[in-house]
Amino acid sequence: MSRSRLLLRVLLLVAGGAFMLVKAYESSLGSQALAGGDALLLQRIAMIEALVGVLALGAAAFAAAALRKRRRRRSLDLHDPGRQR
Repeated sequence: MSRSRLLLRVLLLVAGGAFMLVKAYESSLGSQALAGGDALLLQRIAMIEALVGVLALGAAAFAAAALRKRRRRRSLDLHDPGRQR
C-alpha cells in the first residue's frame, strides 16, 4: 500500500475514533437526564461507542507504525553455511 493511502487511512481512523469518543461522552451526559431503563440503555450505547472509538485509535496507531521507514530484508534466505562460494 502506498504511503499516501496509508496516511489517509491513519487520518480517517483518528477522525473516526475521536468522533466516536465525543459521541460517547455526549451520550453519557444525555443518559444522566433520563431515568430507569432509558438511562441504562443510553449508558450501554455510550460504552459501545467509546469502545469503537478506542479500537479505531488503536488501529490508527498500528497503521501509523507501518509508515516508518524500515530496512528491506530478504524474506527467504537459502544460504547454506557449509557451502563454499
